[in-house]
Amino acid sequence: MDEEAKVIDWITSEVETESCIMQDYPVYHWGKRVIDRSGDYLIVYFHPLLEKVVYTFKGVEDCFFVAH
Repeated sequence: MDEEAKVIDWITSEVETESCIMQDYPVYHWGKRVIDRSGDYLIVYFHPLLEKVVYTFKGVEDCFFVAH
C-alpha cells in the first residue's frame, strides 16, 4: 500500500466520511483535510521521517498525533 492509500485508509476507517468534505492539502506530504459541517477540520498526512500516518486538528497544526 502506498503512502496516499495509507492516509485515505485511515480516514475512511476513523471518520464518518459521508458527513464530511475531503480535500487535498498539499502543505503536508499526501495531506488531506477533512472538513465537517461546522467548518472544523482534521488534517491527515504521511509523516516522511516517522514513516507513519499522523493527524492534527484545526488550531493546533503545530502538534500532531500518530495514527498508526
